[in-house]
Parts: sequence; C-alpha cells; structure tokens
Amino acid sequence: MRPKLKELTLRERIAQTGMVAPSELIKGAAECGDWAAYFQKYPFSGVYLNFSCRDLEGNPFTEPLKLGEMIRDASVKAKIPLLVTCDEEMGGDHTFPGHLHPISPNLAVGAAGSEELAYQRTYYWAKEMRSFGVNWVFGPVVDLCRNFFKAGSLRSLGYSPELLERLVPHMIRAIHDAGLADCVKHYPSGGDDYRDSHFSSTTNNTTREDWYKRNFPVWKAAVDAGTSSIMTSHSSVPAFDPSFAREGVPRPGTASKPVLDIIRNELNYDGIVITDAVSMKGLAAAFEPDDIYIECFNAGNDIILFCRNDYIDVMEKAVKDGRVSEERIDESCRRVLDLKEKLGLFEGVPVPVMPTEEDVKALEQACYNVSKAALTLINNKGNMIPFDPKKVKKVGIIKLSPSTIFDTALERLTENFETRGMEVTLHTGILKKDDLMELDRTCDIIVYACYLASGDPRGMMFFTGAELSSLFNTLSCGASKSVVCSFGDPSIYYNYFENADAYINAYAKDAGTMKAFVDGILGDFEFTGKTPVPLCPKFLFD
Repeated sequence: MRPKLKELTLRERIAQTGMVAPSELIKGAAECGDWAAYFQKYPFSGVYLNFSCRDLEGNPFTEPLKLGEMIRDASVKAKIPLLVTCDEEMGGDHTFPGHLHPISPNLAVGAAGSEELAYQRTYYWAKEMRSFGVNWVFGPVVDLCRNFFKAGSLRSLGYSPELLERLVPHMIRAIHDAGLADCVKHYPSGGDDYRDSHFSSTTNNTTREDWYKRNFPVWKAAVDAGTSSIMTSHSSVPAFDPSFAREGVPRPGTASKPVLDIIRNELNYDGIVITDAVSMKGLAAAFEPDDIYIECFNAGNDIILFCRNDYIDVMEKAVKDGRVSEERIDESCRRVLDLKEKLGLFEGVPVPVMPTEEDVKALEQACYNVSKAALTLINNKGNMIPFDPKKVKKVGIIKLSPSTIFDTALERLTENFETRGMEVTLHTGILKKDDLMELDRTCDIIVYACYLASGDPRGMMFFTGAELSSLFNTLSCGASKSVVCSFGDPSIYYNYFENADAYINAYAKDAGTMKAFVDGILGDFEFTGKTPVPLCPKFLFD
C-alpha cells in the first residue's frame, strides 16, 4: 500500500529524493551485509545499475535473473519499493555480454526514420531490461545533434526537430507498453558545444529565440506523449541564466532555477525531474560537494542522481536551517511516490523474467529492420554498389578501429559473407602499400570496416596511433572495388574518407547491422537511409 506523506519521517521523505551512486551502493552494501540491509538503512528512492557494480563482493553481474532476484529481495524488504534504473542505450549486452542483446543506437533509428521501427526496437529492448529488475530506463535521448564533433552523437536521433517530434512519442509509448517508465534527456538540450560534461564544463550557447524554435517543440512533444520523467543537463545556458555558480564558473543548467522553471511553467509538466549524475565534472567542479545537492534541489530537481550516503544528513540539516523547504521535499517525494504507484510497485514488486524466445526473435528482427532502413549510401561512384554476388569469390576486410569490442562485430561480418559461399580474409590495419596491392589482386571486394565512438575506448572520434598510420595508404590500390563503411560515428566520412568511391554510414555494430550491410552491398535491397546529422562541420569565426 502506498504510504501517506504524513506517515513518513522527514529523513524518509528526503531519502526518496536521492538515488545513490553505484560506488556508494557497493561500499554501503559491503558494510551492511547485502543490498536489502543497505536500503533499510539508507531508504533511497532506488538504484542505478551499470557495469561498475561488477566490483561488488559476491558479484551479481553474472546473470540477469540473479541480479533481478537480488534487487527484488531488496525492494520487497524495503519500506518503500525501489525504482531500478539503467541506461543501456546500446543494449543489455553492455552489462550482460552473452546473455542480453546489443541494439541499433538511436542515430540508426533516426536514419531509418520509421515510427513503426522506432517503436518495435524500443519495445523489445525495454522488455529485455525487465529481466534484471529494471522498471525505469533513462531514455530516449532527445538532444538535437547540432555539432559535427558532438560527444556521444550515436545517442541522438539526429539534427532535425521535426524528426524527433515524430519519433520520440512512439519510443516513449513503447517503453510504457513494455511496463517501464521512461526518462527523456538531457533538458534543455540545444547548443553546439562539442565537449562532454562528464569530463568538462560545457556551455549551451543557444539563443532564446533558437531554443524556442527548435528545442521547445521537441520537449513539448515528449510531455504531450506522457513522458514519465525529464533528466536535466549540466551545461550552462547563458541565454536563460547568465549567473555564476562560483567566481568565473557559469551556473550549470542542472542547478539553474530560471532554466528548470520552464519545465513547470511553460511545458506544464508535473512529473519527475531528475538530475544527470551529480558526480560529473560539468557540475561537480562548480560547487562544493554538499552545496551540489542543495543547489540542484532548490533549482527544481526532484531526484538527485548519484548522491552519496551522506545525502540524507546533508539535506536534513539544510531543511532545519532553512536552506531547503520541507514543502519542496514533500512535493518531490509525492512525485516519486506517484511514479512508483503508476508502475504498480505498491501492489507487488514484479518477479524478473527472461524474454521469451519469441521476444528475442522479435528484437533481433526489429534491429535488423532498423539497420536495413538506416544504411546510408553516401558515395557510389560508377554505381559500384550493388556487387553481383555471383561474381564475388573473395572479400578482404580491413579493420580500422582502436576498439577491441569491435572485433566481435567483425566476426559476425565475416560470417555473413561466408554464409554466401565467399572466402574472407580479415586484416587489422594495412600499413604497407604492398599489402593493399595484394588485396587488390586477390579480392573482388575490399571492405574498410571503420568504428569510432565516444568513449570506446577513447574520447573524441579521431583515429590515433596505429590506426592513423594505417590510413596513409588506404584507397591507394583497389579503390574501384573498395567499400568504406563507418559502423560507428558518421564523422569518419568527412574526416578521413570523403574521396572514397563507395562510402556507407551504418551507425551500429550489432548483429543486425552486420547482416544488413552484407545484404545491402550484394543487392538484396535498395539503400533508403537518410543522413540524420550534418556530414560536414561548420567552422564559425567572429
């Protein structure tokens, strides 16, 4: 049964406005004995799950059901059931490799441009999240990808507000239909800053006029679609709040009341507003540690994400000395309880279940369909593509990527060619021109398989080291039979391969994309994907 606010102590109400950081959970659970005991001592609103929790003693991150049952036990024993959150924007295999599936990233969904495919891929992905106890996913991302060098561009649906207005409501509905809550992010979005607020202070340099023209309609579409929650961004927004957090440091949007007031007063939204992780440098470098909680809460956030175990003590003191009002605590606690009630948590915490065989097949098919519709043929000089499969006997694949995770994708790519009776050789970089000459002599198709993505394993999307050296001779031999494909960030085209005779942006490295790529260049279907982001940067100088 849902508890009434007057039945909860001040500390319990405060706790519902905090969501503990994984590192604090690991430490606290070890001290308390297990997760159930931890949440009885620290009755936070819930838990965020990611791979960093693998360090927990008695590691539960081995099988989805094992973790799900552990979380359910903690939630059942807690006075107030837990919200269980995650990102997993690229699929559950990020946390459970071998158990759950990768999915097509948002940018592929944007390139496909299909409302039906956006729904299907999101629905079956959300159902998989339930297998390890998740009831609230942090997505979809509704940021407009306005900067060519934007960190995390694969997380965005694209550049066009109209595209997002059309697709986002279907993704929200899919998550709800799967029985989960959604969280659109990162409000207010907009701006052209390429920096990453995980590691840097960032500035949203949009004008008021431009934001209302381009971004406001996207957020309105999400609110009208019934979004469960909104996550705030740490980027400062001088057009709406030119003030400073401390001397010389612009106030982060997460801690700006003028920025967040738009959510309540103009978007007319009364659901949960949650911060992005408060441990991120874009926010953490702007305030003293304890002040972060108070500044973000007073700005209008209902839940402080990645708080420490001291959160309840700090906020209780702030209420008692008048820096935070008890009425605001109650207002935010009420919103948290509303979401838990909407999820049915007061009627019983669901038992985690693995997806059925039919669900798995449906997810795999949906991802393939997205990939097929997303593949974007940028260059095709001489109509090189499609190749005649009857004339292709041997394929040479050249890996251009620093990522070891990409190796699994290339194994799948190889298998898809081999199932068509073609011999495949896989090469990690080509440093010598003689090697390319040999591939030109022996192969019918040469595939330059490129992959760069923000943080996998480095920061911005540039080749360095051995991969950069490998680029020196690329396309110097065999250009008329070479297909360059980015299975990651589309900026690879402008930065390195604008002169390729045949170039494709695939946006993803999941199994569906690897199959769709082979099927597409061998003529099984026509390429229909449309570029969702600019292919060329704009260099602006005053």
